[in-house]
Amino acid sequence: MSTRSPDHRVSLSTALQDGLAPDGGLYVPERFPDLGPEAFEGCMTIEATAEQLLRPFAEDDPLAESLSAICEATYGFSVPLREIGRGTSVLELFHGPT
Repeated sequence: MSTRSPDHRVSLSTALQDGLAPDGGLYVPERFPDLGPEAFEGCMTIEATAEQLLRPFAEDDPLAESLSAICEATYGFSVPLREIGRGTSVLELFHGPT
């Protein structure tokens, strides 16, 4: 829905294609799913985590059937984990595509 006109609702595909609502507002979800840590158990990759996070927003949308491939194409690059101290590591996120 549009941040300026809550009655203006569109599909995920339309929001992604248009970018901005005709009234100049931003598209935001009508609702946010309640996803606790248990929803991500078994997600062993960034791609799987992204798909699990985005799946509720793609319900009843043509993008739903392509979501796995979209997440793989978007997040399918290595993210080096560097140890910076005993028991402390950081992800080097600056290596990925921008």
